[in-house]
Parts: sequence; C-alpha cells; structure tokens
Amino acid sequence: MNKTLVIVVFLVCIRIGFSQSNAFPFASNQARKSLLTKLNDSIINPSAKDFLANKKINWQSYAWATTYIIDDSKQNQAVLEKALRNYNQLTKPDLQKVFESVFACFPNQFVPEIKVIAENESENEKIFATAINYLAQNKIEVKHLVESKFTNNNHPIIQALRNQFQSNYNPISYSQLESIINYNKDKKIKFLYSVQHKNRNKAGKVFVQTENGTLAEENGKVVLIDQLARSATNLPMYITNGNTPVGLFKIDSLHNSENLFIGPTLAFVAFLPFECDAFSFFNTATTDFTLENYLNFFPKELRANTLLQQTFWAGKAGRSEIHFHGTTIDQNLYVGKEFYPQTPSMGCLCINETWDNNGNLIKSGQQKLVNTWLKTPNEKGYAYVLELQESDWKVLEKNINKL
Repeated sequence: MNKTLVIVVFLVCIRIGFSQSNAFPFASNQARKSLLTKLNDSIINPSAKDFLANKKINWQSYAWATTYIIDDSKQNQAVLEKALRNYNQLTKPDLQKVFESVFACFPNQFVPEIKVIAENESENEKIFATAINYLAQNKIEVKHLVESKFTNNNHPIIQALRNQFQSNYNPISYSQLESIINYNKDKKIKFLYSVQHKNRNKAGKVFVQTENGTLAEENGKVVLIDQLARSATNLPMYITNGNTPVGLFKIDSLHNSENLFIGPTLAFVAFLPFECDAFSFFNTATTDFTLENYLNFFPKELRANTLLQQTFWAGKAGRSEIHFHGTTIDQNLYVGKEFYPQTPSMGCLCINETWDNNGNLIKSGQQKLVNTWLKTPNEKGYAYVLELQESDWKVLEKNINKL
C-alpha cells in the first residue's frame, strides 16, 4: 500500500473516536460504516457531480475511493466515460488515475475509448502499457501496437510489456515449483513461497521453507495459508498500485505498520530489486542490480521464463512498498466477488483477518504466517511470488506434503 492511502484515511476518519483499549478501533463496524459514508459523501458523490458539471476534481482521491469500494455504479461509469472520451484534457498522471478506477470497476466496458488512447499514445510508457493491457484482457489484438510503438525505448515498463507478449512468458508447472524449492534446500536461508493463479481474482497459497531446507509443518502437514495477490485496481504487475509482480523479493524484517488498513498484526517488509541497495538485496559483495544476478535465484532451466523477471522490471520502473500483510478492510464490500472473503489492497500480498463488531481480532491467517516464519528467530529471508499453471493446482494440493 502507498502513503497516499494513509493520508486519505486520516483525512476522512480524523473525527472517529473510540474508548476500547483491547480492540483495534478502525476494524469495528462503527469505523467501517463511518468510512464508507465519508468516502461517498465527501469524495465520490461531490467529485462526480463536479466533473459532470465540467469542474476540475482531485482524480487521485476519486480514483482511490471508487477503487476501494469497486464502484460499478452508473454515476461512476458516466464520470469515467466522459474522462476517457476527453482524455486529452487530462494530465498524464490524472489519466493514469482514471485508468485505476476503470480497471477496478469496469474491466470490460471501455474498449473503444481505450483503443483510441493506445493507438495515439506515443510519449508516456505507463499510459501506453496500461491501455494495451486493458485491450489484451478484452481479447483485442495488440501485437501490432506493441511491435510498432516505443520501438527504440528501453524503459523498464516497455521491457516488461514486451516480455508479457513473448512465448516464454508462462506460469510454472508443479515440477518447476519443486525444482525451485529443491534449488534452495541447502542455502541455510528462509524462503516464503506465494503461489498464485494467473487470474488474480482467485486467492493463492503461501508456505515457508525453513533454514534447514524443509517446508514448515503443523501436525504433520505443510502449513498452507490463503493469500491474495490482487490489487484493488487489478492493474498490470509492473504498474504502480497494480497486482503483486511475479518474481523475487528480499524480506528485510517484520514490523507493525502505521497503515490503518493493514492493522496491528506484524507485516513482512519486503524489497523489490532496486528498492534497496544491491548489496542488501543479494546479500553478497555485488553492487549492481543486473538481470544475471537476479536470475541466479532461479534454477537454470527457468531463467528464460520472462514472467519470473516481473519484480526486476517492476522495481526498476519504480514500484515499491509491496509488503505482505493482514487487513482491517471490510470483507462485506466484496460479497459476490470471486476473491471474497479475501480483501484486495494496493498491490501488496494480503491475508484475510476477521474482526468482530467492536474491532477485536477473531481469526488471523497473517498471524499464522508470522508464527510459522518466526519458528526460527531470524526475520530476514527471501520470498518468491509465482504463478502456477491452472492444471497443476490439484497436483500442488495433493503432493505438497510429500516434499
């Protein structure tokens, strides 16, 4: 989650007061209802009214609010339709915020408008890549655009976009997952594996490999915990506030976040490549972030798979603050969504936590992950976010306890 989110929460919730000392007030029903009211009454509705009346609005707050509740109302549709049809009147940062709300709330409804933007964009890599992804997810042929535009551009977002349309950009098989686990068995380092679906509306599984090379168990079975790697925006993985990128992260520590949406349960502080210095990331004397150094964390037979490079290019493009955390977000906002009862964040890996009406924690998958990680005292390690072939998910569930 980014810092803007914390600021928005402070602004809309500053007057909420509580007296319970053993609860987390922001997770209570009272706080959730108050937040929803304030988002609608202070941001969404007045902003929509103003924009439709040809007044300027704060797209950053509007996009965040509509994305948070996944606002698929006719009002929001009218706002976004007008914005897209008049996109040349917006700044590039504001248009990117419009895209956040579009991807989150209307993933299929604006193909003609976004096709125009993709065909005409020749300056901004992020706008172009985002537009191309919207068309691709709607089964529109985009290869000619990817191959004909930004041809002399080596920006990391363009590199990641090109990788995405290569034949070797693929989810891994279960046997390849095994090869990564076996590759790390003798390294005396802790690893966290977050195995996800290509369709990020489906929750994945996370498990831990201890320093002795074995998978952490409880009652004779590998500890498997549901984890969501879907951003509220559902934007591409190499775009800020997009889905969690696939690849390698450095786990630096565990900490108590100040972000109210994350809550009090310890979160994993993780770094992408380029987010910290190379010496700290690779834990060697190297001072350079090279793709070769990065790929050394994967078995040789997987180094040509460009999907596994996603964190490298996302980090080089400037993505940051992708932590692995719990949540105080209201599950009821997402009833009927495929990922329910999980709650999306803004690009982090999120594990469901259940709170009672007063904000007392009832059940925490995040705490279980923290406890599993801290069975040995060292907080540092590495994390892999991986996408598994859909046909191999039953194989994973059947065979993971045999590793």
